[in-house]
Amino acid sequence: MGKQIHRMAIAAAGAALVALGPAAYAATSTVAATAETIDRKPAGTNDADDPSFWVHPSDPSKSLVIGTVKEAGVDVYRTDGSLVQTVPIPSGSRYNNIEVLYGINLGGTTRDLAVLSDRGTDKLHIFAINGASATAPLSEVTASSAPLVFGGTKKINSKTTYGLAGWRNRATGKGEVFVTQENTTNLAKLVLTDAGGGKVSYQRVASLSLPDHFTLPNGSTWKPCFNPKHPDWVAHAEGMVVDPDTGTLWADQEIVGLWKMSTDLTDPVLVHKLTRFGQKYSVVSDKCKIDAASTSYGESYLPGDLEGIGLYRAGTTSNGYLIISNQQKSIFTVFSRNGSSYLGTLAIGGGAFDAVNATDGLDVINVNMGPKYPQGMLVTQDGKDAPEGGTNFKFTPWQSVAGSMGLVIDTAGSPRN
Repeated sequence: MGKQIHRMAIAAAGAALVALGPAAYAATSTVAATAETIDRKPAGTNDADDPSFWVHPSDPSKSLVIGTVKEAGVDVYRTDGSLVQTVPIPSGSRYNNIEVLYGINLGGTTRDLAVLSDRGTDKLHIFAINGASATAPLSEVTASSAPLVFGGTKKINSKTTYGLAGWRNRATGKGEVFVTQENTTNLAKLVLTDAGGGKVSYQRVASLSLPDHFTLPNGSTWKPCFNPKHPDWVAHAEGMVVDPDTGTLWADQEIVGLWKMSTDLTDPVLVHKLTRFGQKYSVVSDKCKIDAASTSYGESYLPGDLEGIGLYRAGTTSNGYLIISNQQKSIFTVFSRNGSSYLGTLAIGGGAFDAVNATDGLDVINVNMGPKYPQGMLVTQDGKDAPEGGTNFKFTPWQSVAGSMGLVIDTAGSPRN
């Protein structure tokens, strides 16, 4: 299992709350998507969930968007939205989040890998990416002996593997994957390992528990209302992303706020808090009802909840942006890359395609992704696709986002480095 590290953040919760200067809620900038994928209806079963990019090493037009479809499998798309491949899901599985890791050397073979979390089995699934294949670029290479991540044996929607992020650690060359545990505050760090015969496994090397309650400035203790039907469930994190230039892991605790920590899972700091943070609530018909008139210790620019998170790397410097989806409000919040500044709010409105609503996962990239997206692109899950009524992914040019919000366009660098 390797050396285990376990750090409890609860004791340091008060010290981890960073007081940022007040920032006014900016008017929402609205842009339109220029492509979409097939509708994955019916909603609630075959939901499109989380996307990740695979960048072709020499031909941007052959780059891919790979997306999880909860109970259907994995879809692979070209950047015009056309479907290339669907990999069916095994019985008993439910896929959630996905990440592409470049140049992972295991057993003497270097490959690009797509790694995803399985809420049904508490395991990871790992796919090798063959960009030369026009019809079947993904092939599963998960070892049959791959272990449970958290040891969960309960049914779907219990306490199994949930959110996921990953990278190739520059210092070690190893593929590292970060996962959250559903309905708990637990995170784990996994390292990909060679299982022989071209197969890939993983081992857990570190863990962290975020706080499930907080000491407010007035001295009282506040615990977010998560799911009154299940009192043993607490506010989990899902959306995560690694900044490879700083070795920083960003994580959304869905109804709490945005955390910043090292990729060693140490020194967690809560840098932005939801509007509901610290507010009083009541339980009505097994649902949480926030008292909007009660004191908020959060930020006005983070109403609702947090879901997917993406990193726009402006070249090879520290410049760039964090983009976070708010599923409840159907908006996207933009922060500076270091998380210190709120820069504005974005919506994907209607145009050639319907507006994006109830977004879950997203990804954003700054490099050339083909003729329609020479300056990068933003991919967002649409939780209420119209007129079909299911879910899909919408593709938006980065230059549209940048132009509407006064953000930088910088295509230097490569996610492969």
